[in-house]
Amino acid sequence: MVIGLNRTPISTRPKRWRWLGLLVVPIGLIGACWWLTAPLDEPGSEPITIPPATAPDPVPIADSPRPDAPPTWPEGRLEGQPAKRLLLDLLLAAGERLNRIDDYTATLRKQERIGGQLGPEQSLAMKVRHRPFAIYFKFLAPSPGKEVVYAEGRHDNKMIAHNGGWARRLVPRLAIPPDHPIALADNRHPVTEAGLAKLTAKLIGFRRLDLDEPDAVTILDRVPGPDGRSWLRSLHLHEHRVPHRPFARVEVLYDPDHHLPLRISSYDWPEPGHKGDLHLAERYIYEDLKLDAVLTALDFDPANPAYGFHRY
Repeated sequence: MVIGLNRTPISTRPKRWRWLGLLVVPIGLIGACWWLTAPLDEPGSEPITIPPATAPDPVPIADSPRPDAPPTWPEGRLEGQPAKRLLLDLLLAAGERLNRIDDYTATLRKQERIGGQLGPEQSLAMKVRHRPFAIYFKFLAPSPGKEVVYAEGRHDNKMIAHNGGWARRLVPRLAIPPDHPIALADNRHPVTEAGLAKLTAKLIGFRRLDLDEPDAVTILDRVPGPDGRSWLRSLHLHEHRVPHRPFARVEVLYDPDHHLPLRISSYDWPEPGHKGDLHLAERYIYEDLKLDAVLTALDFDPANPAYGFHRY
């Protein structure tokens, strides 16, 4: 009887080893993720090489010369071909203005429907450089801490990103192509399509299509803006669902000072038998826009000591 007094019951030994194994496996995976994440180069140490084919295209300009005077938005409501021609001229002028700007900063608020589910509105601080194209995002809400940076010609033209919160401890940093499924898991568009210049170029393309399509409805008017002033609005309605028309309804608000498209809401095509309001597909709002921002290469470098891309 005395022999068994100092022994640990045999039935408890497997449980201890089992719990130890459950801890070792995730700790090992976390450690491997951190170890396999290469350290960042010193800021500015990697040369920038931009293949000619990937150089950013300017916003398309009109085929024929336009008057020097900027287009004037109507005081009242305007529809039909006159509205279409006026809006195209206004967007071309906005595109020319953006082409003359090197970089800018803004706060982007976006909300997107992905996989049929409308996600929460996100708020991001952003920095943009036009030539060579580069963009930086820092997520502010609702899940702060995530950062994304893309600089054309650097890091094999891959975007560098890291999550915030507890996920930051699991995987410190990823380098993936902008159109990778992981990059598009929570985004409708790749990061290379972000920014006012890319948005304006898309709008110009659709407005040119409107000129030749009588069924494309364009309405110009004015609405109260977020700052209490009268903002310029264009409404675009489409009756027939066709491949080159991704949305049934689009509403764009332009600031009264620069005529830049700072707020755009797009609505999905209704399913057969659907009645009631259209479902929001995506909404993008640019706030706190600073067109005279002075940015450097360090603003688009993941090695920036002010950013959180570092392994340690």
